[in-house]
Amino acid sequence: MTNHHHHHHHHRCECEDKPQQGGLPAEQQDASTRSLTQALHVSFSILKIIMIVLLVVFACSGIFQVQQDEEALLLFFGQIQGSAEDPVLKPGIKFAFPEPIHEVIRIPVKHEQSLAINSFWYFETEEEKLRPVKSPVSGPLDPLIDGYCLTRNDRVEGMEGTDYNIVHSQWIITYKIDSPKHFFENMYMRDRRSGEDMLEAAAETLEPMLESLAANAVVRTMVNYSIDEAIKSQTGIADTVRVILQTKLDQIQCGIGIKDVRASRIVWPRQVEEAFQASNKARQESEQTRIDARAYKEKRLTDTGGADADRILAQLKQPGQSQEQQEALVARLSGQVQAKIAEARAYRTKVVEDAKANAEYLEQLLPEYQKHPELVLQKIYQDAVEQVLAGADEKILIQPSAGGKSRELRVMINRDPNIKKEQAEQK
Repeated sequence: MTNHHHHHHHHRCECEDKPQQGGLPAEQQDASTRSLTQALHVSFSILKIIMIVLLVVFACSGIFQVQQDEEALLLFFGQIQGSAEDPVLKPGIKFAFPEPIHEVIRIPVKHEQSLAINSFWYFETEEEKLRPVKSPVSGPLDPLIDGYCLTRNDRVEGMEGTDYNIVHSQWIITYKIDSPKHFFENMYMRDRRSGEDMLEAAAETLEPMLESLAANAVVRTMVNYSIDEAIKSQTGIADTVRVILQTKLDQIQCGIGIKDVRASRIVWPRQVEEAFQASNKARQESEQTRIDARAYKEKRLTDTGGADADRILAQLKQPGQSQEQQEALVARLSGQVQAKIAEARAYRTKVVEDAKANAEYLEQLLPEYQKHPELVLQKIYQDAVEQVLAGADEKILIQPSAGGKSRELRVMINRDPNIKKEQAEQK
C-alpha cells in the first residue's frame, strides 16, 4: 500500500509539473498566438499610417511661396542650386526639402533704399541745420570739417591761367538689389533681426562702400562742369554720376543697381556770398547784353536783307563765284538792300549817261578846236568861270596891273548882310 501510494503521489506530481514545463494547452496556445498576431498586424498598420502621415507632412513642409516683391535662391547643403546663368527662383509656388538639405534665401528685389551723401557739404551745428535762413560766414573754409569739391577750370578773361571753383553739394542715391546671386555671393551681412529683410541687414556694410564709391564718382564728374552748370544742377551731372557709380559696382559684381542719383543742393561757399552774388549779377548782365546784341544783329540783318540774309551773306563770302552767281544771290535779298541796289543802279546809269554826253560834246568840239584851238580854249575857260561865279555868294574882282608889274592891294571886306537873309529864306 505504501509503495502504491507513493507511486501514485509521484505520478501526480509529474502531472502537475508537466504544464509548467510544456506551456498552455494546445487550444489556449493557439488562441494566444492568434491574438498576438492580430495585435502585431494592427500595430504594423498603425505604424504604416503614421509613417505615411509623416512622409506627407515632410513633403508638404517643403512647399513654399516666393512673393511678388521678392526672388529666392535655393541652397543644397550650402551650394546654390539651378543653372549657373540664372539660378534665381521667380515669384510663385516652389518645392524644396526641409533644412538642412535645402535652404531658401529670400531676397527683396523690389525694395529700394535711399542713401544721403553729405561728405561734400560744409559743417553745420544742429542749430544751424534747423535755421531756415543761412547767416553769412566770415571765417575761412576749414577743409578738415567742411566738405567741398572742385568744378571745371575755366579760363578767366583778362587773367592768366585758369580758375577752379569750389562748391558744396548734397546727394541722394536710391539703390536696390538687381542680381540676387551676386549679392548673396559677394556681399557680407550680419544676421537678420526680426522683421528685417536682407537689404536692411546688409546696409551696415553696404552703405559705407556705396558712399565711398559715390564720392569718387561725384569728384570725377563735377570737375568736368563749370560752376554755373553745377549750381543749376543740370540733368547731365546726376546722370554722369549714376553711370560712373553703376560701372564701378558692376565691376565688383556686388549685385546692386543704382536706380536714381539726385543732387539735392549745390551751392557756392558761404564765405564768398556777397562777391558771388555780384559776380553772378555781372555775368547775367553780360549774358543779357550778348542776347540783346544778337537780337539787334538779327533785326538789322532782317530789315536790311530779309529773313534769309544771314545765309545769303555767308554764300556771297565763299570764294570762286562768278559775277552772275553773285548777282543771283543778291537778287534774293529783300528789305532795305533792294532800295540801295536800285539807288546804285540809278547812279550808275546817270554816270554812264553823263560820260556819253561829255564824249559827244567833245566829239562835236574837236573840229572847231583843230581850226581855232586858242579861241576854243578861251571859250571853255569863260564857261567854267561863269559856272563857278554862278554858285558863289560873294564875288571880288581884281584887275591885273599894267605891264605885268606886281602891286600890293589891300581891301577891307565886309560881308554882305543880305547874304544871310537869302540863305535863311532858302532854308
